[in-house]
Amino acid sequence: MLNLYKPRRQVIAEAVSVLSSYGVSQEVRDRLTVIFDEQSDRELYRANPRLLAAHLQLQERTMLKILVMGLREGLVTLNWEVECPACGGIDPAHHHLHELRSLHTCPACKTIHETNADEQVRVTFTLDERLRKLTAAADDPAFRSKMDRRYGVVSAHHMLTLPTFRQLFPRETLPPNESLLIRRVAILFTDLAGSTQLYSRRGDTKAYELVHRHFDLLFRIVDEQGGVVIKTIGDAIMAAFTEPDQAVRAAIAIHDQLKHLNQDLGLPPDDWLRLKIGLDVGPCVSVTLNDRPDYFGTTVNTAARVQSASYPDRITMTEALLPAAAIVDDLKGWQRQQRALVLKGIDHPVTVYDLAPPST
Repeated sequence: MLNLYKPRRQVIAEAVSVLSSYGVSQEVRDRLTVIFDEQSDRELYRANPRLLAAHLQLQERTMLKILVMGLREGLVTLNWEVECPACGGIDPAHHHLHELRSLHTCPACKTIHETNADEQVRVTFTLDERLRKLTAAADDPAFRSKMDRRYGVVSAHHMLTLPTFRQLFPRETLPPNESLLIRRVAILFTDLAGSTQLYSRRGDTKAYELVHRHFDLLFRIVDEQGGVVIKTIGDAIMAAFTEPDQAVRAAIAIHDQLKHLNQDLGLPPDDWLRLKIGLDVGPCVSVTLNDRPDYFGTTVNTAARVQSASYPDRITMTEALLPAAAIVDDLKGWQRQQRALVLKGIDHPVTVYDLAPPST
């Protein structure tokens, strides 16, 4: 229990110290304590995570992870704010994901609009009053608008693709039959080629250990590249990214690091873990399925079918990923072959590109 007779800085420092259990360094905890103690009230009320990241000299995703940890420990509260596309007004009334709906009614102008997770819904955080009582002056819409223009906002989609949020708040989901529109998401599917033969040759226990090691690798790389694993399907994964170049970089990293994992495991070539990887980018909807956040739509279906049509040790992506691939330096030297696919459930042929590393 917090002791209100202690100096405020000490109260905040003791509360922030709990973040050590999540691996947050002493240096970052000390800087966070100073921010919570010294920054103006208006910077700590419905705070833009990018503003806090600038204060702490941290990357946006790192700051967002720390704020989610702080949310779990009661250091901050979370706001899901919805911006009206008609009048520009901000509705801050939502503190939980399950309070959002597919259609949102603006409380100011009464416009009804689709709830867009990457353009109209953003997240902000407020310092909990147990640590510091913010004054009425903290609520300064003009200041928040100025900071949003300067730093940009953190969309709800960024929160939905944050593994830390999904791990610490597994029950934070949309209500049944509700969805959030996402204008652009990059979807990555992988599948382990020859897994049936692997189980036959290595035995169930050993093969499962290898598959588990490969899952650990995939989860880590997807997180490092700014995405999240939405689900596993047998020996496959489905991952989502807010930016298409993140998905391309993740696919390259998976290819490169899986080769090193095979070597480190000392596997004979016949037992090497080999992946088929498929990518697409476009719109989808975020929903709740089996009590877990999930994505649905043509983009998801296309990525899954592109992966099915891919080859072991290859990355196959739709034409929509070409602009993203063009800015990824790690793709230089990779061989690229174009082909047209007729995919089940897709009305027209889809142009895809098979990417092979320089050494093959």
